[in-house]
Amino acid sequence: PAPVATPAYTAAQIDQWTAPIALYPDALLSQILMASTYPASVIQAAQWSKDNPKMQGDTAIQAVSGQPWDASVKSLVAFPQLMSLMGENPSWVQSLGDAFLAQPKDVMDSVQRLRLLAQQTGTLQSTPQQTVTTVKKSAPASASTAATSTPASPTVIKIEPADPQVVYVPTYNPSTVYGTWPNASYPPVYLPPSPGQQFTNSFVRGFGYSLGVATTYALFSNIDWDDDDEHHHDHDDDHHGGYSHNGDNININVNNFNKITGEHRTDNHQVWQHNPAYRNGVPYANSQLASRYHQTSVPGGLSATRQQTVNRDSQRQAAMAQIQQSTGKTLTQLQHGDAHFPQHSASAQQLKQLSQRSNYRGYDSARPHAQQMNNTLAQ
Repeated sequence: PAPVATPAYTAAQIDQWTAPIALYPDALLSQILMASTYPASVIQAAQWSKDNPKMQGDTAIQAVSGQPWDASVKSLVAFPQLMSLMGENPSWVQSLGDAFLAQPKDVMDSVQRLRLLAQQTGTLQSTPQQTVTTVKKSAPASASTAATSTPASPTVIKIEPADPQVVYVPTYNPSTVYGTWPNASYPPVYLPPSPGQQFTNSFVRGFGYSLGVATTYALFSNIDWDDDDEHHHDHDDDHHGGYSHNGDNININVNNFNKITGEHRTDNHQVWQHNPAYRNGVPYANSQLASRYHQTSVPGGLSATRQQTVNRDSQRQAAMAQIQQSTGKTLTQLQHGDAHFPQHSASAQQLKQLSQRSNYRGYDSARPHAQQMNNTLAQ
C-alpha cells in the first residue's frame, strides 16, 4: 500500500477554522463544509445573495437553480445571513475547505471536541431552535493522526433543528462560548454578525440565533457520525480523500438533493464526494490534493464532468473592487496574508487569482445547465 501522507494541518489550526461553525446544526454544518471546497462559487453565491437581499429559503434556491455551482453552494443561499458571513471571509472559507479535503476525519473530530467544550461551559444545550443530544458510538473510536494527536471521543454530540422545516443559524463569539481557548497561538476565527442583523432573542452566554428561515429542502445532507463504511462502501481512499473509510460520512437525502439540482436520482445510499469541476481553477492546498482530484491530468476533473468556460474579458478592476468590498482589504493587503492564518499564506495568492477573473459575479452571464454538470455523489 502507498505510504500515508503527512497531515497538512495540526489540531490547533483546524480548531480555529471550525470554531465559528462547530455549533451549527449537523446538516447545515455538513453543507458548509462541502461548499467551502468551492471557494470561488461561494464568493459568487454570496454576491448573488447580497444583490437579492429579500431572497431566502426555497425561493432563493429556485432562483439559482441554473447557476454553475455545486448543490451545497446553491443550498446555502437559502440563508442570507450565513452567506453574508461567508462572503466577507473568503480566506476562512478556503482554509476550512482545504482542511476538510485534506483531513476530513480531523475536521469532524475538531467539531466534536469543540462541542464538548461548549457543553462544559453551559453554552451548548437544547433550545426552542435546536436540539442537542449526546450518544455513544457503537464502533470503537478511531485513532487520531500524528498531526492532531487528539484521540476521538467515544461519544458524539448531535445538533438538529427543533423543527426540520425552520432553520436558525447560530451566532456566537468562539472566544466566549468555548471558555478559555486551548491554543493562544491559533485564536478562533470570529464571524461577527452583519450590521443590522436581527435575532430571535437576546444572547445567552454569548450565543444567539438569527431569525428562522422556513425551508422544505435546503438541508439535503447529514453527518453519520457513527458510520463504519468498511462493510458497505468499497472505494479507494485516494478517490474519496480517505473519507469513505474513516466514518463520519456526509450522507445525502436524495429527495431534497433532487429538488435543488433538478436531477432524478433514486439511490438512497449516497455519500457526498468533492467534484473538482466546480473548483473553477482555484489551486488546491498541496500537490497531494491536486493529484488526488486530477486537477490537470484528467479533463474536467476526477468525475470527468464538464466545466463551463470562464469568461475572461478585461474587467479586472471591477473584480478587485469587489474583493475589497467583500473582504474590507485591498488586493495588496490580501497578498501579505491574514493574521488569522499565519500558516496558510497560499490563500492570499488564490484570492489574487480570483481577482483576475473577468466575471466576479459569475452568475450574471451563467447559462442554465443543471443537467450539463453532474454533481459527484458516490454511487
